[in-house]
Amino acid sequence: MAKFIFEAILTPEEEGGYSATVPALPGCFSDGETYRETIFMIADAMKTWIASALHHGEVISPYRREKVPEGCERAVIFVETDETYVVEGPFMSAAAAARELGVSAGRITRMLDSGILDGYRSGRRTFITQESVSRRKQQPHRPGRPRKALEA
Repeated sequence: MAKFIFEAILTPEEEGGYSATVPALPGCFSDGETYRETIFMIADAMKTWIASALHHGEVISPYRREKVPEGCERAVIFVETDETYVVEGPFMSAAAAARELGVSAGRITRMLDSGILDGYRSGRRTFITQESVSRRKQQPHRPGRPRKALEA
């Protein structure tokens, strides 16, 4: 995982909440109903923007101090990401993947964490690529927990 620090500019909106942009990452923006939510949302947008750029071989500009327009706020945000954060192709919910594979949703999460399935999390929701579910269905596997290797 690569580590990045960028400045986001948060602008209070008349109807409430904030919009946020990252000038060093053109087109990277988000919004939120509270300051805290906006920080989380722009951090996720940054991770996605950077991961996509890395995935496509683009150069990521280094940190730079941004000019802050009057009435706006500066937030320095740290994120870790790499090109694997970008999930390509169609995906399904963890519940749908669990039904398809005949396992619990918790098992799907463990399979995602261990790299058996591909996907991502967004808040409390987990999404799994349809391709990784199909690949898993084709792999021979035994029911139950894996046995520990016997020591010689």
